Amino acid sequence: MPKSTQRLFLAFPADQLRRPLLKLQDRLALPGRRIPPEQFHLTLRFLGELGAAQQAQVEQMVDRLPLVAFSLELDKLGCFGRAKVLWLGPTQIPEPLITLAGQAELGIQELGLDASRTGFHPHISLFRHTSSASRLPALPPIHYQPDRLVLYASQTTREGPSYESVHSWKLATR
Repeated sequence: MPKSTQRLFLAFPADQLRRPLLKLQDRLALPGRRIPPEQFHLTLRFLGELGAAQQAQVEQMVDRLPLVAFSLELDKLGCFGRAKVLWLGPTQIPEPLITLAGQAELGIQELGLDASRTGFHPHISLFRHTSSASRLPALPPIHYQPDRLVLYASQTTREGPSYESVHSWKLATR
């Protein structure tokens, strides 16, 4: 019997960053599980378990958002302590991304979905189940300019989460 809900999130794929992020993972050589390169992404908003009707509403809401292209410099390493996730993120968040995150949050709440508990913290996860992030090195910035926003479905497997693209929107250049 097919599953009636899917665990969904909105994110910008980071395919073009595979090489530099793999090199960074090698350089850090932390214990824990490395995020596989095909899963590198910058999350805009986790949505949770949604049914088909809610998914359609989210897609229609995103269709109305101003999806303006942006670029950022990923220049800061950090760790979500309780989750034991090491991440790479920007020191400065560009205005178009802040605006998009805020409008997406409002749209999601208008659909009756739960408000974000953590707020918007743009990052790309590099390691899971790691606690050896007490002395993180400085690093040269990695330039990132995503070209699309994707609605992903996440499935838990023995090897960890697996992500499948469900819908995608191209970002408009100015």
